[in-house]
Amino acid sequence: MLKTTLLALGMLVPVGLSGHLHAAPATPSPAIQPGDIEVRTVKITTKDKLELEADYYAQDEDERAPAALLIHDAGADRSTLTDLAERLHRTGFAVLVPDLRGHGASIAKPEEAFAKLEEDEDKARLWAFATRDIDAAARWLRAQKSVHSANLNLLGVGAGCALAVRHGAGDENARSLTLIAPKAEMLGFHLADDMYDLEGVPMQFIASRESKKDVQELADEIHKSLGVKEEFIDVSALSAKKDKDLLGDRRLETTVSKPLKEIAFPQRGGRR
Repeated sequence: MLKTTLLALGMLVPVGLSGHLHAAPATPSPAIQPGDIEVRTVKITTKDKLELEADYYAQDEDERAPAALLIHDAGADRSTLTDLAERLHRTGFAVLVPDLRGHGASIAKPEEAFAKLEEDEDKARLWAFATRDIDAAARWLRAQKSVHSANLNLLGVGAGCALAVRHGAGDENARSLTLIAPKAEMLGFHLADDMYDLEGVPMQFIASRESKKDVQELADEIHKSLGVKEEFIDVSALSAKKDKDLLGDRRLETTVSKPLKEIAFPQRGGRR
């Protein structure tokens, strides 16, 4: 697959008011063939002056595409999400996949790498600070002229689910959340605690065979605690035996991209 790598500097823009808005339907970007995918390596600066490296899959600048922000698991890096990023890009999304602080190319100092941390408390602290990384990444996406700024779709894997939910709860532009292998508690985050401001936002939980029961119980618990009349979390179980195998499941890309396309590119008068 031919890929072009460029370098750009990320800029921050002001955050909007709280509360979720349902954006007007975005206009789908023209279909892009796999060989036409352009991946730009970009630099994003957080509020605490940390520089992150990310992959940006841009759409046609003449169109305003919905955005997809992909968040890797703790101890992983952005390369684990390449296949998903490419699939969502071909679907019409402008996709950003950052290496979070302490991971991949965003390790400021060797001793600050997540993999070097031995204490659970230190790992939880680093992950808590990574909320700033997601804030900066979302702002960077909104600043792109070709991005529909009120149509942000968040996807998290493992502990990245906690960051996706925490950001979505405070971002009025969050249109949907996709959580792959979520757990009730992850590195100091309690998933259900951040759900109160997300009622009504379409959400998909994706589980492996080993975690299907736990993930369904988590979704049921959230619905019950919120007292919602209409369930807004859809649970999908794939054939992967373990959570660590989910990113390699052949059904994952379709399971993720199909519902996101329906959310971000709603039908108009029976035609897409």
